[in-house]
Amino acid sequence: MTDPASTPPASTPPTSTRTDKGVRGFELDIHVAFTQPLPAAQARAALLTLDGFTVDLYRPHPAALHADQSGGDAPDEVPSARLTGPLRDPEALRAGLSALLGGPARYVEVGVRGFLRSAAGQTEWMPWKRNAVLPRADVARVTFEEGVRFVLE
Repeated sequence: MTDPASTPPASTPPTSTRTDKGVRGFELDIHVAFTQPLPAAQARAALLTLDGFTVDLYRPHPAALHADQSGGDAPDEVPSARLTGPLRDPEALRAGLSALLGGPARYVEVGVRGFLRSAAGQTEWMPWKRNAVLPRADVARVTFEEGVRFVLE
C-alpha cells in the first residue's frame, strides 16, 4: 500500500525546468531567421536539427499583417524562431547550425547569454558583451563564450 501523501494528485500539471524561479546563470540563446516564412509545422521540422531546446516560433502580430477586410485569419507562417536551453554538445550544435544555414535559414544568431529569473518566473536577459559577425560557412569558429553573440550570415 502506498502512502497517499507521497503521490501527487492527478490534476497537478507537470513542472517545467524552464521556469526555475529565483535563478541566475547562462543559457544558449539561438535566433534563426528563415529565408522565407514557413508554415509552423515545417519550421518546427527544420529546427529538429537542434534537439533539446525550448522553441518559440515568432509570428507577425495580426495587426501588422494588414489583413483584408474579409476578416480571415492570418496565415500560419513563421518568419523566425528562438531556441533556448543548456549547451550540451558544441560539436553537435555546430553540425545542426551548418545544416540550418545550408537549408532554410537566412541567418543565425547564437551565443551563451546571461539571464536572471525572478521569484515570479519572469526572465530578464542580459545584454550581449560583444558581437562577432562571421560568414555562414565559418560555423567552426563559434566558441560559445559567455556574453558573445555570433551572427552567421
